[in-house]
Amino acid sequence: MKQILFIIFIVLGVVSNSEASTRSDVKIIEASENIRYLSQKIAKEYLYLYYNPKKINLKDKLKRSMRELKENIQTIAINTQNDESKNILNFLTYTNEEIQLLLNEKASDDKSILVLDYSETFVEAANSIQDLHQYEFSNEERMLMSLKELEYLLERVTKYYMASIMNLNKMSNAKHMQSAILKIEVILTIMRNYPYPKKVKKEQKQIVKYWKTNKNFLNISTNISVPNLLLISTKNLKNTIQRLELYHKQNQ
Repeated sequence: MKQILFIIFIVLGVVSNSEASTRSDVKIIEASENIRYLSQKIAKEYLYLYYNPKKINLKDKLKRSMRELKENIQTIAINTQNDESKNILNFLTYTNEEIQLLLNEKASDDKSILVLDYSETFVEAANSIQDLHQYEFSNEERMLMSLKELEYLLERVTKYYMASIMNLNKMSNAKHMQSAILKIEVILTIMRNYPYPKKVKKEQKQIVKYWKTNKNFLNISTNISVPNLLLISTKNLKNTIQRLELYHKQNQ
């Protein structure tokens, strides 16, 4: 009898540890996704501030985004026991501090290119951390992650659009922007085919509508610069995506 109880306690302990590990992996994956998104958002906001130096409120947005970035790095640090992840986090913490120093200095072309490079470093690092923490998503979670990816890609497209109109590595920017646009189209196809109930069909259709507007702005960028219009349209699009994300979160 004692042996049986001992085995039961061991099994329960293994299950408990497994559940704790799964919860940690989920938090790490979510934080990694946030880091990818924020890295693009920060670069976009930096370029937009450089393009519009009189928009003082952009500095406050940048500070908030930097705080969020730091918080997500800390979330991963708290939840991971993986040595490789910890090494990557050390590098991210250093890079985060480097960006912070740049934000305290006057913007320039060289500094803008540095910020663009740093934003790519964060994406690579976040992807590597995600690969080290695997988790089997449900259908709802998979769709939620697709929408998170969509938000990230929108920031990425806007970032490269801003860099392009400012003539910062223009050829490279166009290539990256087109790659992100193609990925957005793939996610939108998945979203259109998802069997949403009638009550959220409106958001589904609005996302497609707003994206068409965004693409029009991107397509005329070779002839005329419309960063303000693009940013407003992107904001509307992201708000609608977040309402659809809420549906998936509530149905997990």
